[in-house]
Amino acid sequence: MRKSKGFSLVELVIVMAVIALILSIAIPNFRAMQQEGQLSKAQAELDTLKVAVVSYWRNHSYAYPADIYATLTTASPAVITTKLSDPWTTDTTNSTYAYTTASDASFGTYFYIYTKGPASDTTPSWDSTNDRVTYTGSGYVVSNAPVVKQ
Repeated sequence: MRKSKGFSLVELVIVMAVIALILSIAIPNFRAMQQEGQLSKAQAELDTLKVAVVSYWRNHSYAYPADIYATLTTASPAVITTKLSDPWTTDTTNSTYAYTTASDASFGTYFYIYTKGPASDTTPSWDSTNDRVTYTGSGYVVSNAPVVKQ
């Protein structure tokens, strides 16, 4: 009887099929976990930006910053020292989160900061009837006003 060295073609094909099956299960799960991690990062950074905006407001004659890119990173006292990058680049000019400030007759001056999320489907708006920020989609929004996800 002759001893063969190595694997047969059938054995190699079976091993490759098993590897392909494992990868077809693992890759989508990995991408979902990666997306969840990005959303958690965005939520934490938006909360930090909210604190920075409120701190700026308190220390600068109750005026909100013009933007969150240049103004907050150079403000005194410093709350954030570097630009926080949105994983989904909502503000394409500065590669950061989107920031809006405006006034409402009954609420006063409000702001909101948001990320458009993994599906690029989040755009908040001001609900002047209920004095709140509303949004739909996969992103996240913080504000000095109440925020409602619909």
